[in-house]
Amino acid sequence: APWGTCCCELVSFWKQTSVEIMSGVDVLFDIRNAFYVGNYQFCAREAESFKADSDEVAEDCKLLMYRAMVAQKKYAVVRGDISSDASSSLQAVKMLAEYSHSRSDSILEEAKKMQGDGISLTNPNVALLLATVFFNANNTDDALRCLHNVDTIEALSLTLQILLQINRVDLAKKTVKKMQEKDDDSTLTQLSLAWLNLAVGGEKLKDTFYIMQDLGDKFQHTPLLLNGKAAALIQQGDYTAAEEVLLQAQEKDGNDENTLINLFVVSNLLGRSIEVCQRYVNQLRDSAPNHPFVLNLKAKEEDFSTFSAQYSEK
Repeated sequence: APWGTCCCELVSFWKQTSVEIMSGVDVLFDIRNAFYVGNYQFCAREAESFKADSDEVAEDCKLLMYRAMVAQKKYAVVRGDISSDASSSLQAVKMLAEYSHSRSDSILEEAKKMQGDGISLTNPNVALLLATVFFNANNTDDALRCLHNVDTIEALSLTLQILLQINRVDLAKKTVKKMQEKDDDSTLTQLSLAWLNLAVGGEKLKDTFYIMQDLGDKFQHTPLLLNGKAAALIQQGDYTAAEEVLLQAQEKDGNDENTLINLFVVSNLLGRSIEVCQRYVNQLRDSAPNHPFVLNLKAKEEDFSTFSAQYSEK
Protein backbone atom coordinates (compact mmCIF):
# COMPACT_ATOMS: atom_id res chain seq x y z
CA ALA A 1 0.00 0.00 0.00
CA PRO A 2 1.21 3.54 -0.65
CA TRP A 3 3.03 5.07 2.27
CA GLY A 4 2.82 8.45 3.88
CA THR A 5 -0.45 9.77 2.50
CA CYS A 6 -1.17 11.51 5.80
CA CYS A 7 0.87 14.46 6.59
CA CYS A 8 3.21 12.31 8.75
CA GLU A 9 5.97 14.47 9.79
CA LEU A 10 3.65 15.78 11.08
CA VAL A 11 4.31 18.50 13.40
CA SER A 12 0.67 19.22 13.85
CA PHE A 13 -0.21 21.47 16.76
CA TRP A 14 -2.04 24.72 16.05
CA LYS A 15 -4.60 26.29 18.33
CA GLN A 16 -7.72 28.07 17.15
CA THR A 17 -7.26 31.57 18.52
CA SER A 18 -9.03 34.84 18.07
CA VAL A 19 -6.60 35.45 15.20
CA GLU A 20 -8.59 33.01 13.09
CA ILE A 21 -11.92 34.71 13.62
CA MET A 22 -10.87 38.35 13.91
CA SER A 23 -13.38 40.27 11.78
CA GLY A 24 -13.93 37.05 9.87
CA VAL A 25 -10.39 37.28 8.44
CA ASP A 26 -7.45 35.03 9.24
CA VAL A 27 -4.45 37.31 8.88
CA LEU A 28 -2.16 34.26 8.72
CA PHE A 29 -4.29 32.42 6.14
CA ASP A 30 -1.62 32.14 3.43
CA ILE A 31 1.14 31.20 5.86
CA ARG A 32 -0.98 28.63 7.66
CA ASN A 33 -2.28 26.99 4.51
CA ALA A 34 1.20 26.85 3.04
CA PHE A 35 2.15 24.78 6.08
CA TYR A 36 -0.89 22.53 5.77
CA VAL A 37 -0.19 21.62 2.13
CA GLY A 38 3.53 21.10 2.75
CA ASN A 39 4.95 24.29 1.23
CA TYR A 40 7.33 24.68 4.14
CA GLN A 41 9.86 27.00 2.51
CA PHE A 42 7.18 29.56 1.66
CA CYS A 43 5.61 29.20 5.11
CA ALA A 44 8.89 29.80 6.96
CA ARG A 45 9.97 32.67 4.73
CA GLU A 46 6.65 34.50 4.87
CA ALA A 47 6.25 33.94 8.60
CA GLU A 48 9.70 35.33 9.30
CA SER A 49 8.97 38.56 7.44
CA PHE A 50 5.35 38.96 8.61
CA LYS A 51 4.67 42.14 10.59
CA ALA A 52 2.27 41.21 13.38
CA ASP A 53 0.04 43.84 14.96
CA SER A 54 -0.28 42.06 18.30
CA ASP A 55 1.71 39.76 20.58
CA GLU A 56 -0.81 37.00 20.02
CA VAL A 57 -0.48 37.13 16.24
CA ALA A 58 3.32 37.30 16.57
CA GLU A 59 3.32 34.16 18.74
CA ASP A 60 1.08 32.25 16.34
CA CYS A 61 3.26 33.33 13.42
CA LYS A 62 6.40 32.10 15.20
CA LEU A 63 4.72 28.77 15.85
CA LEU A 64 4.05 28.31 12.16
CA MET A 65 7.57 29.35 11.22
CA TYR A 66 9.27 26.95 13.61
CA ARG A 67 6.93 24.10 12.72
CA ALA A 68 7.82 24.59 9.08
CA MET A 69 11.51 24.53 10.02
CA VAL A 70 11.01 21.26 11.88
CA ALA A 71 9.35 19.83 8.78
CA GLN A 72 12.42 20.95 6.82
CA LYS A 73 14.63 19.16 9.38
CA LYS A 74 16.22 22.41 10.53
CA TYR A 75 16.27 21.05 14.06
CA ALA A 76 19.39 22.91 15.23
CA VAL A 77 17.94 26.26 14.15
CA VAL A 78 14.76 25.66 16.13
CA ARG A 79 16.62 24.46 19.21
CA GLY A 80 19.00 27.40 19.03
CA ASP A 81 16.33 30.05 18.51
CA ILE A 82 13.94 29.04 21.29
CA SER A 83 15.28 29.92 24.73
CA SER A 84 14.42 28.29 28.03
CA ASP A 85 12.22 31.24 29.03
CA ALA A 86 10.07 31.10 25.88
CA SER A 87 6.35 30.38 26.08
CA SER A 88 5.09 26.86 26.71
CA SER A 89 3.88 26.67 23.10
CA LEU A 90 7.31 27.53 21.71
CA GLN A 91 8.89 25.11 24.15
CA ALA A 92 6.58 22.51 22.66
CA VAL A 93 7.98 23.21 19.20
CA LYS A 94 11.48 22.87 20.60
CA MET A 95 10.59 19.50 22.12
CA LEU A 96 9.27 18.33 18.77
CA ALA A 97 12.50 19.38 17.07
CA GLU A 98 14.58 17.56 19.68
CA TYR A 99 12.57 14.37 19.39
CA SER A 100 12.48 14.48 15.59
CA HIS A 101 16.27 14.77 15.58
CA SER A 102 17.22 12.27 18.27
CA ARG A 103 14.24 9.90 18.76
CA SER A 104 15.37 9.95 22.38
CA ASP A 105 13.56 7.88 25.00
CA SER A 106 14.25 10.61 27.53
CA ILE A 107 12.08 13.03 25.54
CA LEU A 108 9.30 10.46 25.46
CA GLU A 109 9.60 10.14 29.23
CA GLU A 110 9.36 13.92 29.57
CA ALA A 111 6.30 13.94 27.32
CA LYS A 112 4.72 11.23 29.46
CA LYS A 113 5.26 13.30 32.62
CA MET A 114 3.76 16.37 31.00
CA GLN A 115 0.77 14.35 29.87
CA GLY A 116 -0.01 13.44 33.45
CA ASP A 117 0.79 16.70 35.24
CA GLY A 118 -2.76 18.04 35.01
CA ILE A 119 -1.62 21.34 33.47
CA SER A 120 0.10 20.81 30.12
CA LEU A 121 -2.89 19.36 28.29
CA THR A 122 -4.96 22.47 29.08
CA ASN A 123 -2.84 24.28 26.48
CA PRO A 124 -4.08 23.15 23.03
CA ASN A 125 -0.64 23.69 21.48
CA VAL A 126 1.12 21.56 24.04
CA ALA A 127 -1.57 18.86 23.92
CA LEU A 128 -1.20 18.59 20.15
CA LEU A 129 2.58 18.62 20.36
CA LEU A 130 2.62 15.78 22.87
CA ALA A 131 0.20 13.86 20.68
CA THR A 132 2.49 14.41 17.71
CA VAL A 133 5.53 13.14 19.60
CA PHE A 134 3.65 10.05 20.75
CA PHE A 135 2.25 9.48 17.25
CA ASN A 136 5.73 9.68 15.73
CA ALA A 137 6.86 7.18 18.36
CA ASN A 138 4.03 4.85 17.28
CA ASN A 139 2.34 5.26 20.67
CA THR A 140 -1.16 5.83 19.37
CA ASP A 141 -2.90 5.28 22.72
CA ASP A 142 -1.15 8.18 24.45
CA ALA A 143 -1.47 10.32 21.34
CA LEU A 144 -5.25 9.92 21.39
CA ARG A 145 -5.37 10.59 25.13
CA CYS A 146 -3.64 13.93 24.58
CA LEU A 147 -6.19 14.91 21.95
CA HIS A 148 -9.26 13.74 23.85
CA ASN A 149 -10.37 17.18 25.03
CA VAL A 150 -8.99 19.26 22.14
CA ASP A 151 -11.60 20.16 19.55
CA THR A 152 -9.74 22.32 17.03
CA ILE A 153 -9.66 21.50 13.33
CA GLU A 154 -6.00 20.55 13.52
CA ALA A 155 -6.49 18.34 16.56
CA LEU A 156 -9.31 16.56 14.76
CA SER A 157 -7.12 16.14 11.68
CA LEU A 158 -4.35 14.56 13.73
CA THR A 159 -6.93 12.35 15.45
CA LEU A 160 -8.10 11.18 12.05
CA GLN A 161 -4.55 10.30 10.98
CA ILE A 162 -4.07 8.24 14.13
CA LEU A 163 -7.40 6.44 13.66
CA LEU A 164 -6.49 5.57 10.08
CA GLN A 165 -3.15 4.19 11.21
CA ILE A 166 -4.88 1.83 13.66
CA ASN A 167 -7.48 0.89 11.04
CA ARG A 168 -10.45 2.50 12.77
CA VAL A 169 -12.05 3.81 9.60
CA ASP A 170 -15.43 3.86 11.34
CA LEU A 171 -14.22 6.38 13.91
CA ALA A 172 -12.29 8.29 11.26
CA LYS A 173 -15.54 8.85 9.36
CA LYS A 174 -17.11 10.35 12.47
CA THR A 175 -14.09 12.60 12.94
CA VAL A 176 -14.30 13.95 9.38
CA LYS A 177 -17.99 14.62 9.93
CA LYS A 178 -17.10 16.73 12.99
CA MET A 179 -14.56 18.65 10.92
CA GLN A 180 -17.08 19.27 8.16
CA GLU A 181 -19.59 20.57 10.67
CA LYS A 182 -16.94 22.84 12.15
CA ASP A 183 -15.45 24.17 8.89
CA ASP A 184 -16.19 22.31 5.69
CA ASP A 185 -14.06 24.69 3.60
CA SER A 186 -10.92 24.33 5.72
CA THR A 187 -7.87 23.04 3.88
CA LEU A 188 -7.33 20.52 6.68
CA THR A 189 -10.91 19.30 6.39
CA GLN A 190 -10.41 18.72 2.68
CA LEU A 191 -7.09 16.97 3.24
CA SER A 192 -8.55 14.79 5.96
CA LEU A 193 -11.45 13.81 3.71
CA ALA A 194 -8.96 12.86 1.01
CA TRP A 195 -6.96 10.69 3.44
CA LEU A 196 -10.16 9.03 4.62
CA ASN A 197 -11.14 8.31 1.02
CA LEU A 198 -7.80 6.57 0.46
CA ALA A 199 -8.64 4.23 3.33
CA VAL A 200 -12.19 3.63 2.08
CA GLY A 201 -11.06 2.98 -1.49
CA GLY A 202 -13.29 2.22 -4.45
CA GLU A 203 -14.95 5.19 -6.12
CA LYS A 204 -13.70 7.43 -3.31
CA LEU A 205 -10.20 7.22 -4.77
CA LYS A 206 -11.21 9.52 -7.61
CA ASP A 207 -12.43 12.05 -5.05
CA THR A 208 -9.03 11.98 -3.36
CA PHE A 209 -7.26 12.64 -6.65
CA TYR A 210 -9.46 15.65 -7.41
CA ILE A 211 -9.16 17.08 -3.88
CA MET A 212 -5.38 16.95 -4.10
CA GLN A 213 -5.49 18.45 -7.59
CA ASP A 214 -7.78 21.28 -6.49
CA LEU A 215 -5.65 22.12 -3.46
CA GLY A 216 -2.54 22.10 -5.64
CA ASP A 217 -4.17 24.48 -8.12
CA LYS A 218 -5.24 26.74 -5.26
CA PHE A 219 -1.93 26.79 -3.38
CA GLN A 220 0.95 24.81 -4.90
CA HIS A 221 1.48 21.24 -6.09
CA THR A 222 3.75 20.18 -3.23
CA PRO A 223 5.24 16.71 -2.65
CA LEU A 224 2.59 16.15 0.03
CA LEU A 225 -0.27 16.76 -2.41
CA LEU A 226 1.44 14.95 -5.28
CA ASN A 227 1.97 11.89 -3.08
CA GLY A 228 -1.74 11.95 -2.25
CA LYS A 229 -2.57 11.91 -5.96
CA ALA A 230 -0.06 9.12 -6.57
CA ALA A 231 -1.47 7.03 -3.72
CA ALA A 232 -4.92 7.26 -5.27
CA LEU A 233 -3.54 6.26 -8.68
CA ILE A 234 -1.61 3.32 -7.23
CA GLN A 235 -4.73 1.97 -5.54
CA GLN A 236 -6.59 2.30 -8.84
CA GLY A 237 -3.87 0.28 -10.55
CA ASP A 238 -2.62 3.13 -12.76
CA TYR A 239 1.04 2.65 -11.87
CA THR A 240 2.47 4.48 -14.86
CA ALA A 241 0.53 7.65 -14.10
CA ALA A 242 1.45 7.32 -10.43
CA GLU A 243 5.14 7.13 -11.33
CA GLU A 244 4.85 10.28 -13.43
CA VAL A 245 3.29 12.18 -10.54
CA LEU A 246 5.92 10.92 -8.11
CA LEU A 247 8.75 11.97 -10.42
CA GLN A 248 7.24 15.47 -10.38
CA ALA A 249 7.32 15.33 -6.58
CA GLN A 250 10.93 14.19 -6.65
CA GLU A 251 11.89 17.19 -8.77
CA LYS A 252 10.48 19.46 -6.07
CA ASP A 253 12.23 17.65 -3.20
CA GLY A 254 14.66 14.88 -4.04
CA ASN A 255 14.85 13.61 -0.46
CA ASP A 256 11.16 13.61 0.47
CA GLU A 257 10.61 10.37 2.39
CA ASN A 258 7.10 9.65 1.17
CA THR A 259 8.10 10.24 -2.44
CA LEU A 260 11.03 7.83 -2.19
CA ILE A 261 8.90 5.14 -0.53
CA ASN A 262 6.10 5.45 -3.06
CA LEU A 263 8.62 5.42 -5.93
CA PHE A 264 10.07 2.21 -4.49
CA VAL A 265 6.55 0.72 -4.32
CA VAL A 266 5.48 1.75 -7.80
CA SER A 267 8.83 0.74 -9.33
CA ASN A 268 8.34 -2.76 -8.00
CA LEU A 269 4.77 -2.84 -9.30
CA LEU A 270 6.00 -1.73 -12.74
CA GLY A 271 8.73 -4.38 -12.76
CA ARG A 272 11.62 -1.92 -12.81
CA SER A 273 15.11 -3.33 -12.32
CA ILE A 274 16.36 -4.27 -8.88
CA GLU A 275 18.98 -1.53 -9.18
CA VAL A 276 16.33 1.16 -9.69
CA CYS A 277 14.20 -0.07 -6.78
CA GLN A 278 17.19 -0.39 -4.49
CA ARG A 279 18.38 3.10 -5.37
CA TYR A 280 15.25 4.60 -3.80
CA VAL A 281 15.69 2.53 -0.64
CA ASN A 282 19.37 3.46 -0.32
CA GLN A 283 18.55 7.15 -0.76
CA LEU A 284 15.87 6.86 1.90
CA ARG A 285 18.32 5.21 4.28
CA ASP A 286 20.75 8.06 3.77
CA SER A 287 18.24 10.88 4.17
CA ALA A 288 15.97 9.39 6.85
CA PRO A 289 17.69 6.49 8.67
CA ASN A 290 15.14 6.58 11.51
CA HIS A 291 12.05 6.56 9.32
CA PRO A 292 9.62 3.77 10.37
CA PHE A 293 9.73 2.30 6.87
CA VAL A 294 13.52 2.04 7.02
CA LEU A 295 13.52 0.57 10.53
CA ASN A 296 10.83 -1.95 9.60
CA LEU A 297 12.73 -2.97 6.46
CA LYS A 298 15.93 -3.36 8.48
CA ALA A 299 14.16 -5.60 11.00
CA LYS A 300 12.77 -7.81 8.23
CA GLU A 301 16.19 -8.09 6.60
CA GLU A 302 17.70 -9.15 9.92
CA ASP A 303 14.94 -11.72 10.43
CA PHE A 304 15.55 -13.09 6.93
CA SER A 305 19.28 -13.37 7.59
CA THR A 306 18.63 -15.21 10.85
CA PHE A 307 16.24 -17.70 9.27
CA SER A 308 18.53 -18.21 6.26
CA ALA A 309 21.45 -18.98 8.56
CA GLN A 310 19.36 -21.54 10.46
CA TYR A 311 18.37 -23.38 7.30
CA SER A 312 21.87 -23.24 5.81
CA GLU A 313 23.21 -25.00 8.89
CA LYS A 314 20.91 -27.97 8.32
